[in-house]
Amino acid sequence: MTELLAPPNGAVTSAPAPPTPAARDFSRKRKPLPFTIDGDTFEAATALPGDVFAKFVTLYNGTGDTETYQEQHDLLKQALELALLPESWQLFAARLADKTRPIDDDQMSDVVLWLLEEYGMRPTQPSPPSSDGSASPESGTNSTESTPPEASTSETSQPNAS
Repeated sequence: MTELLAPPNGAVTSAPAPPTPAARDFSRKRKPLPFTIDGDTFEAATALPGDVFAKFVTLYNGTGDTETYQEQHDLLKQALELALLPESWQLFAARLADKTRPIDDDQMSDVVLWLLEEYGMRPTQPSPPSSDGSASPESGTNSTESTPPEASTSETSQPNAS
């Protein structure tokens, strides 16, 4: 009976290797990042490679250190060129110079801020200045609109100790 348990031709066998643990999966499900401006749809990369993302954030953060409005504008354009898919970037860049269907700097800044949030970053510096500061219908309510009137502090309304 021991002959049945012995390996054939005297070969030495080892115990089967233990199963290897499953590899840790760092994959991410990425969602498309389309957005529209005045009827045109644009698409940003679902995620930026690490080196490109670092440059994107650095360009945005550099807008606070610029001396001219043109420098600030150019940094935002460079950041968007990194994030938008090529066809979308071509259309976006053309619309930045299109007088009949323009994309203005406020819209460009809004897109960059949105992309920073979508890519998981909060801006570390304030966004570039906005145009006139007037409220838009989408902006919600004014913070002072719901402020309750101050309560009366006359002596007749104060509780007494008696």
